[in-house]
Amino acid sequence: MAEKVEKKYTNLEDTFSITMELQRPLLKDEDDENKEKIKHREYRFKKNIKFGLCVLVVIFLMGIINWIGTAYKPGQLALDSLVSDDKVEITVDGNITFTPKGIEATKGFILYPGAKVDAKAYAPLCRKIAENGYKVVILDMYLNFAMLSPNKAEKIIKEHENIKSWVVGGHSLGGVVASRFAVNNTNVDGVVLLASYPSNDDLKQLGKDVVSIWGSKDGVINFANLIESKEKLPKDTTYVEIEGANHSQFGDYGKQKGDYDALISEEKQLEITSNSIVKLLENIGNK
Repeated sequence: MAEKVEKKYTNLEDTFSITMELQRPLLKDEDDENKEKIKHREYRFKKNIKFGLCVLVVIFLMGIINWIGTAYKPGQLALDSLVSDDKVEITVDGNITFTPKGIEATKGFILYPGAKVDAKAYAPLCRKIAENGYKVVILDMYLNFAMLSPNKAEKIIKEHENIKSWVVGGHSLGGVVASRFAVNNTNVDGVVLLASYPSNDDLKQLGKDVVSIWGSKDGVINFANLIESKEKLPKDTTYVEIEGANHSQFGDYGKQKGDYDALISEEKQLEITSNSIVKLLENIGNK
């Protein structure tokens, strides 16, 4: 009897083993098929990611090309103002430097250009300031966008150890960046805001001299924000509204999109602006 049971068990074991062996190829094929599906899904996923990244890169490059292509170029007055004479020596090496002749400048002014505006467009304004005996530097911004090079003035300050007092300023968005730089730099004694205002009230308690200049016909600036910004500036800030001036004529680059027509000449607006900045520079260190 025991022999029969053992034989029966052995037969069952053999049958089970044979069944497993028969199923093994089927299981293996199914497993291989699942692996292929997973690999295919991973391939498609990676392919979609690469395609998406390529699309983003193309969009980014197109945006840069469009940005550069629509940048505001300097006018003839600006180009003429870049020629050295017996009053001012001008060097262009990325940044644009105006050095007065016949005088050892001890005070300097650094200008941050407005967004999408070529740095050369501010040459007429900066030349006028330099003719009064001050070192002046217009910063050349990467892609004409001051936000991308907010601390570029720091290098200028380090390179000119003979300048004892610095004023930084900017036009429009450049003014926002300039005010931020001034907050974090003890070498800066004054700030010039041209059709601009700070993004916060950090300047308020620092004791730096500030002048805020804008035009009554400015079609770009948000006047509500300009008025509110007075709460963010020092109490002794000098405010200069130029009657009939617009946003664009702080530089020489044509009429900016959205701006109003000015009621005064570009030369008149630049004269009033430069005189206001020179007055600030004269008062630096006299408190």
